[in-house]
Amino acid sequence: MGGRGFPVCGGGGIVQFVSGTHHWSTDAVEPRRALSYWVDTVCDRFLELDIDTPVRTGFQAQLDQTELGPAIVNMIRADVQRVRRTSAKIARTRQSAFMLMQLRAGRVLVRQAGRSTPLYPGECVLIDGRAPYEVECPLPTCSLVLTLPEVWLRRYLEHPEALVPLRVAGGGWGAALCAAVGSLEIDGCDNLALPPEEVAGHVAALLKLAIAPEPAGAAPRPLRERVVRALNGRYAEPDLSPAALAGELHMSVRSLHYTFAAAGTTFIEELMRIRLERARELLADGRARELPIAEIAARCGFIDPSHFARRFRRRFGCTPHGYRHRTVS
Repeated sequence: MGGRGFPVCGGGGIVQFVSGTHHWSTDAVEPRRALSYWVDTVCDRFLELDIDTPVRTGFQAQLDQTELGPAIVNMIRADVQRVRRTSAKIARTRQSAFMLMQLRAGRVLVRQAGRSTPLYPGECVLIDGRAPYEVECPLPTCSLVLTLPEVWLRRYLEHPEALVPLRVAGGGWGAALCAAVGSLEIDGCDNLALPPEEVAGHVAALLKLAIAPEPAGAAPRPLRERVVRALNGRYAEPDLSPAALAGELHMSVRSLHYTFAAAGTTFIEELMRIRLERARELLADGRARELPIAEIAARCGFIDPSHFARRFRRRFGCTPHGYRHRTVS
């Protein structure tokens, strides 16, 4: 769509529409009416939202939608925009649901519950549609969004609202969840090897494994393990502070620092270790070979690419460019 580099996502980017799939596109209206059409479409077919954009004429967007058992699969492509779910919109809502969003192309920043969570292609984030939030899209984006009914989701996650907006990226069950959601395509939901409701259930189960706290009756995780787990969920936030992490864990900043000190490390040292290990994983991943080094730095929480390069070389004995050249053929 269009000449501004409208994002392509999924297998090949051209959607073959099948029975049970609905499609709305700004291509169907005059350029001067495109934005108002998009706002009306999103509010009617997806969720009541406020949408703003610097693209006042010829705004480009597309929504493809189909069912997956109890869930709704939404493939959304859109120009630069800022999306807000306000208290006023929530009061007029027709549904009570959470959204599991996977970014396919572009870059977004999700704000909810006092937290800012950056999201990059391939990563997922859980958003509470019953509470205010904001999604800032400084680039054209493509996202797959699963609308998960609240009552159904609570069969898997007792308190999903306590987890938002936690980012799920590579590693462990998080990688399994991202891969499963990444396999979903609008044109394939009617031709799955399992019943759609089972597929939706598997996604919810992976979500529980990836981000849920310990099950009832399980022994509490040691404090340091909980701290490191929380740090792994937020390392990409460039302005992450000890106070923000301590607040999430309902502990004092002093106790947080003591937890690191007892293990012979510090908040900064542990944060840098996690960021650099994740950067090394991305540099060695052939699927990310086209990503600029500066983009990898940003995905791992580094604002300054030169600072990232110095830290990387100090830890691994080579530059990021050198490490990629050695590991990716």
